[in-house]
Amino acid sequence: MPLSVTSRYHRLELLVDPDRGPYVAQRPAPAPDVATGSINHVLVGEETLDQLAKQYYGREELWWRIADANPARHPADWRAGDTLVIPPLTAAPAPTE
Repeated sequence: MPLSVTSRYHRLELLVDPDRGPYVAQRPAPAPDVATGSINHVLVGEETLDQLAKQYYGREELWWRIADANPARHPADWRAGDTLVIPPLTAAPAPTE
C-alpha cells in the first residue's frame, strides 16, 4: 500500500494487525500535559473521533490529531467510559515532510 508523499503517514512504518490487516504506525505523540491546555474527555455512547474533532476543533477532518494524542490503544477499541486526551490544536503533532 504505497502512501502519497503528501500523506501525513509518509515515511512511517506499515504494520500488520492479524485481525484488522495492514495499517500505518502513528507518529509518536508528545505526552499529554494538562498544563498546556489538554482536555480529558470521557467517551459517551457511540462518539467518534470525527465528532470530537468537530466539537473541539470545529473541523471533522482533524480527527487524527486526537488519535495521535492517544496512541496506547487502537481507535476501534475505544468504548463509552474511556477517557481520551484532547490536545489543544496548537500542540497537536503537525505532519512531517
